Amino acid sequence: MKKLKSRLLTLGLVGILALSSALAGCGQNPQDNNPQQDSSEVVGSTENNQQETAVEIGSRDDFAKIYDDLSASYILTADINFGGETVNPVGIFEPKSDAEEDAETPNTALAFTGTFDGNGHTLSNIKIDAADKDGVGLFGCMTGEGSWVKNLKVENISVKGGNYTGGVIGFADFGSYVEGITLSGKNMVEGRFLIGGIAGASHADIVDCEAVADLTLTDANMQGAGIIVGGQEDGNLENCTAGGTITAPDGCYSIGGLAGCFHCSEYAKNCKAENIKIVTGDNCWLIGGLAGHSGTFENAPTLVENGIVKNVSIETGRNSERIGGITGGGFYSPMFKEYYPEPAKSDIKSCTVSEFTVSGGKYVGTAVGYSYGTTSVDGFDGQMTWDGSESKEQVGADESVKLEELK
Repeated sequence: MKKLKSRLLTLGLVGILALSSALAGCGQNPQDNNPQQDSSEVVGSTENNQQETAVEIGSRDDFAKIYDDLSASYILTADINFGGETVNPVGIFEPKSDAEEDAETPNTALAFTGTFDGNGHTLSNIKIDAADKDGVGLFGCMTGEGSWVKNLKVENISVKGGNYTGGVIGFADFGSYVEGITLSGKNMVEGRFLIGGIAGASHADIVDCEAVADLTLTDANMQGAGIIVGGQEDGNLENCTAGGTITAPDGCYSIGGLAGCFHCSEYAKNCKAENIKIVTGDNCWLIGGLAGHSGTFENAPTLVENGIVKNVSIETGRNSERIGGITGGGFYSPMFKEYYPEPAKSDIKSCTVSEFTVSGGKYVGTAVGYSYGTTSVDGFDGQMTWDGSESKEQVGADESVKLEELK
C-alpha cells in the first residue's frame, strides 16, 4: 500500500512531486488529467445557490454535522470556541486505491468535497493530534470540482500531522479553491513533509489569505515549509501575507517564509513575508524569504511579481546553499534529473527586500540564491546583511558555478 509514495519520499522528491506523480505533473495542464472548470469560476457561478441551501453552523454540536456529510455546503453563523478540545480533521487523505498510480490521488468518499463559508466568523482554540496520519488540518483533505473554504478566521490552533499538514487545510486538491482565510493568535503546525499555516500541500489557488504561525518540520532531509503553504504546485497565490517562525533539521529543502515553493505555478502576485524567522540545520538547500523555490519546466516561466520581504532572518549551517531574499532559485538537482533534466524557470518582477539577514550558508543573494540562467530579475530593490556584511548583490551565484558542485 502506498508503495509509490514511500519510494518517492525516501528519495526526497521535489515540491509536491510525491503528490503529482499520479496527478497532472508539471508542464502539463492539470485540466487534461482532471477535467473541470476553473475553480474561481466555479465559486462565482455557484456561491449564491450554495448559500441558499447551506447548512448553518453556529455551535460545536453543529460543527459535528459536517462529519456526517462531507459533500454538503455549510455556512458559519457564529464564532465557535472549542476550548482547547481535540477535534478530528474534516475529511481525510487516503489513496483512491492500492494501485501504484493511485497512491497520491485522494479517495473522494473520505475527503471533504463540499463548501465551507466562514462568513467572517472565527473558529478558535482547537487542537488536532494526528502525527501518524497524512492530510492533516482543520480540513484534512479537500478535493472535487467546486469544493472550497473561504471567508474563515481561525485563531489559536495546534496541529500535529505527518505528510501534507496545514493549520487550516492539509491537502487542497485540483478543483478546490481557498480564499479569505485568516490565521491569527498563537498557532503551531508540526509535520514531516509539506507543512503550512493555511495549507500543507496545495494544487488549488490561494487568494487573500493571512497567516501567523510557528512551523516545525520534524524529520531530516524532508521538504516543504511555508507559513501560507508548504508546497504549492500548479495553483497560484495572490494577495497573501505571512509572519511567524519556521524550524527545520539537517538536509531539508524548499523552505520559504510565505511558501515552500511556487512549483509549476503560473504566478505568485502581491504577496508579503514580514517578521519571519527561519532556522534550519546544516546541508539545507533552496531557502527563500518569500519561497524556497519557484519555476516551471515547459510552460511560460512562473511570474513572481510585487513580492515584499521585510524583517526576515534566516539562520542555517555553513554547508546550506541557494538562499535568497525572494527565492532560493529554480529547482534543479542532479539527484532528480530523471524527473527534471533542466532547471526551473521564473521571472521575478518589481519585488522588494528589506531588513533581510542571513547567517551561514553559501550562494546567497538579495533576490535569488542561485540562477541557472533561467531566472530573470527585473525592477528589483533590495539589500541584505549576510554574516555581518551588507550586500545588494541580487544573485548569489550563477551557472558559472558548475551544477555538479551542487546537490
